[in-house]
Amino acid sequence: MKYAKLEEPVFITSSELINSKHGYEVVEIKFKGIKTQTMYKTWVDPQFNNWSNWEHIIEIANSKGIVLSNLKYKDREKSTINADSEPRIEYVVTMEELSEVLSDYWHNVDAFTRMFGK
Repeated sequence: MKYAKLEEPVFITSSELINSKHGYEVVEIKFKGIKTQTMYKTWVDPQFNNWSNWEHIIEIANSKGIVLSNLKYKDREKSTINADSEPRIEYVVTMEELSEVLSDYWHNVDAFTRMFGK
């Protein structure tokens, strides 16, 4: 089965260790789309092979703002990301800088939309 590529970059809003519905611990990663502000999530199991794609990203996200691309949907309707994606790091900045840049971007997009429509 081929998974569709996510059309926008995302940033990580949180990552936390949780108990899975199967009774073991996984890391739940939540993302927000930069263009659409859609919320996405995935679950990564430290015991699975795909952990190596995510471990360093989770570590960085604990202290920095991180923007990712190259993610694929697991379920578009549920906004879930396939944990087997091979994420590409686009930017790593302080959380404050990422917050300021995104706030400015979203404000400007809103102003443009109000003025000219979609």
